[in-house]
Amino acid sequence: MEPANGQTATEYGLTDAELALFKFFREFWEAFNALPQLHPADAHEVAFHLHALSRIIGMRAAHRANPDVVPNRSGTPI
Repeated sequence: MEPANGQTATEYGLTDAELALFKFFREFWEAFNALPQLHPADAHEVAFHLHALSRIIGMRAAHRANPDVVPNRSGTPI
């Protein structure tokens, strides 16, 4: 199954747009860690939320590979 909107992806892999988000998450993480620490829990909190966002993006590829196991509740082709 090819991604919607003419995007390219390896078979059951990430689209270019999804991969760009992963790269952005890494850039954000590195930039955040370069800031002076304000609170000891900040790095943990940022990591937690970046992992959550990464799982959401990764589930898109999982849906394309296994649409019967990972449903698309929006009905919008991805």
